[in-house]
Amino acid sequence: MPTIRFLTPADYPDICDILDQHTSGPGAYANDRDAPPSQYFHDHAKEFIDRMFFEAMSNFYGYFDDEGRLAAFCLFVRWENVTDITISIKVENPSLDLPRAEGARWSDATIELVNWGIGYFWSEGVTTFWTLQMRGQEPASFMAHPNCILNQYQREKVLDLPAGTRPPAEYSRVTWKLLFQDASIVKYTDPLPLAEYLKAKNDPTGDAG
Repeated sequence: MPTIRFLTPADYPDICDILDQHTSGPGAYANDRDAPPSQYFHDHAKEFIDRMFFEAMSNFYGYFDDEGRLAAFCLFVRWENVTDITISIKVENPSLDLPRAEGARWSDATIELVNWGIGYFWSEGVTTFWTLQMRGQEPASFMAHPNCILNQYQREKVLDLPAGTRPPAEYSRVTWKLLFQDASIVKYTDPLPLAEYLKAKNDPTGDAG
């Protein structure tokens, strides 16, 4: 039975094995199989993963298939508050030929993993999820997948960023890295935060809201 769990440095070799099967940032992080290779991708990607494992506000989660193989992993980065979090990199294991909806770039496993993370952090009171959207690839993004729970959130494009730049300091929790292509910072806000949901559920009169 597939499982999702928190990843630790003990999972680093399996993560590196997946990264070794990709050849570029767009190929791994945008799951673009047609992206051209990047010379230093593997070194930079592994260094980034290694660093993020020891960042106090970073959480890796992995999706393991029926045979216990790491099929996909995702990084969530907390902000310096209790309401905001970034859905950062998502990477699939291309050797597993994961099932996916017709025409979808991202597998069902990755979407389930992201949805699980969103639900987990929602239960902690997170109301706003941030992500980096590659411009021109919106229809292929994980957010555009019909089963992605972010479709139930209020979407707002906050800032457009050209390739070769870094976001302003106030958005460093989305990314602080130099962008390899044009992108937009997008936030998704929960229309029914946990506090309001619990208030309504626990109101015996049914008048809360």
